[in-house]
Formats: sequence, structure tokens, C-alpha cells
Amino acid sequence: CTVAALERASETAPDLEPLLSWPGEKVPVRRVDLSAEILRRRQQEPRLRRASPLALFLTEAASQALEAAPDLPRARVGLVCALSTGSIGYSRKFYADALRRGRRLASPLLFPETVYNSPVSHVAAALGLSGACYTLMGDETAWVEALRVARVWLTRGTTDAVLVVAGEEIDAIAVDAYRSAGWVRRGLAAAEGAGAVLVRHPQDGNCLVVRPAAQSFYFRTREERQAAWEKAVASGGSGLPLVLPANIAPPDLARHIAAMRDSERLVPDWGFAFTASTAWSFLQAARRRAAPASGPFRLLVPGSNAAISSVTFE
Repeated sequence: CTVAALERASETAPDLEPLLSWPGEKVPVRRVDLSAEILRRRQQEPRLRRASPLALFLTEAASQALEAAPDLPRARVGLVCALSTGSIGYSRKFYADALRRGRRLASPLLFPETVYNSPVSHVAAALGLSGACYTLMGDETAWVEALRVARVWLTRGTTDAVLVVAGEEIDAIAVDAYRSAGWVRRGLAAAEGAGAVLVRHPQDGNCLVVRPAAQSFYFRTREERQAAWEKAVASGGSGLPLVLPANIAPPDLARHIAAMRDSERLVPDWGFAFTASTAWSFLQAARRRAAPASGPFRLLVPGSNAAISSVTFE
């Protein structure tokens, strides 16, 4: 709830929650306080009353990003969202219900909320956005793909501005998956929340200009992953300093790539939340670039299971 509050969130230690499959083992998580006044107000809106926590996170983040341009016509604002697990809480409840009670008795009220585009449609309706709307699925690099979509819409004149949003919600089954992947053992804390930025054509000489990389580098195996990382690092070709996100999965890979050893890592670390983590790193990088003594740099966006990309802050 605001970038300043996000900065303060790292001052508290993560909570410890038992695993679904191993109740005797507890893992660190960072949850959003759904009882916070700012989110309780969102839950009173008719469209969001039964929506997933993810929809609440995305709506509030997008609303805060829109505050920078209160006079912007909502009909000319596009919305592109980057997601990884989506509304996983409702998905687990729906399938658990189907397995427990049978397919014919699974709740039809839950199923629409399991669709990936459902949270994004809630955001558009709640904020009165009637422009282009799209959802991208992927790992952390889906945020960069969303920025590319925004650039295309702006270039074609489809919209006057684009809200780029990303979010993640914590569910017990996802935390189990993080533990099975070995990420918890390597020091990652599962997190949830959302981030958003309003992207437009440069309005004046004082605006922050960002450029997503022309392409992402994809991988399927561990060997391909390291090769993809090395290609992404070498593809910049501009000699700009390299900045890494606070949270990288797997966290030990950066040590094995020579070009990354002298790079700087953003702080603080808010936890692992796929595209939401990338949105937070993007906000961190934007604040860094806005500092008086800062110069251009390239933010590396390593994906945990599909690709690696980058964004240049000019």
C-alpha cells in the first residue's frame, strides 16, 4: 500500500507458516494484511465482493498508479497485466471441491474466478477503464513482455496511456511448490501483493524513460538457463552498469556468471512473488534512477523457469 509502505515492509521478519504436505515444517512467507482499511474498502465494492485477493491487490496498485494522471480519460487508458500463478487460491478450492464432492457438484461460482483474465477484468470494471485490456502469463519476465505490449499500443495510437500491472497471491499449494523446487531451502521467502506503473509517451524532458529489451532469452534445462543468462548479459552491448533484482531464483546462479559478479543488487528484498517481485524491482530501479547522482543502467530480469530479459533505465 504505496511505495513508501513497501520500503518499510522489509523492516519486519517474514511470518512462519506450516506446509500443506508437511505440517511439522514451517516456511517463511510475507502476506498482505487483508484487514487493512485500504483493502477493506475495496472489498465493499460490488464487483470485488467475491473476487480473489489477487484482484484486490491489482485494483489497489492500479488505482495508486492512476493518481499520477487524474485528468486522463479512462476510455483511452489501456490495461496489460503480467501474471504467473493467477488466482491460485480459488483454483485450489475449485479442484479440491471437485475431488471431494464429485465433478457434478463442484461450485460453478468458483470456476469463473480461476480464469487468468478474471482479476484483470475486475480491475478494468472497478476503475472504469474501457480501453484495450490484455493478460500475459509467464515467469518474472512476463513483466517485460507487458512493457513491450504497452509500447506497441502507444506506438499504434491504440491508447494514450497504459497501466502495466503485475500481482501474486499466496496459497498453501504454491508454497509447497516453492519448497519442492528447493527455493525455500536456498533462502527465498514466499510473498504476495501487486505493483503497477502508468506508461505514456514522454511528456517533457524530466520524465523517466525506460526501454524493455528487444527480446527475451528462453530456456528449458539448467544448462540452457545458464547459457540464456550469459546471452542476456552480453546482449546489452552498451556498457551500462548492470543491476540485479533483490530476489533471484535460483539465488546462487549469479555467482557462476562472471559478468554478474561486479553487478549491484537492489535492496531491500521483499520476498519471492514472480511477476509481482519484478514490479517491485522495477519500482526500486525507478527510484534509484530518479536520484540526482544516478546515471543510466540496465535492470536484469531473470525468470525462475522460462526466460531472462532486461529493462534499460535511460
